[in-house]
Amino acid sequence: MSKQLLLLPLILLVFLSFNCVKQPQLETVMIHSAGIGCSHCEDNIKKAIYALEGVKEVNVDVEKKNIEVKFVPVQTNLQTIEITLTRAGYDANDKKRDPEAYENLDECCKHG
Repeated sequence: MSKQLLLLPLILLVFLSFNCVKQPQLETVMIHSAGIGCSHCEDNIKKAIYALEGVKEVNVDVEKKNIEVKFVPVQTNLQTIEITLTRAGYDANDKKRDPEAYENLDECCKHG
């Protein structure tokens, strides 16, 4: 019985420490990329952006040619995400795609 009483405060402390851990505040950005045209583009973009530390969610709207990214600001930022997209072969807002990366995309992903 006394061992159970000694364990109770420890269990309570562990429980409270897990519940009191503050989740990092996320930032959400919208990036326009005129070169998005198919599901392969969506897959390529998600793979590239999810490789960045701090990225929590990526949503690609192929029809509107927009990419929504949710990330932890102390781990990455909009500029890094845009550069990552250009290195993957896609335009990102006002930043132009890397021509060599673009040439390595599947034919269905090459849109002007």
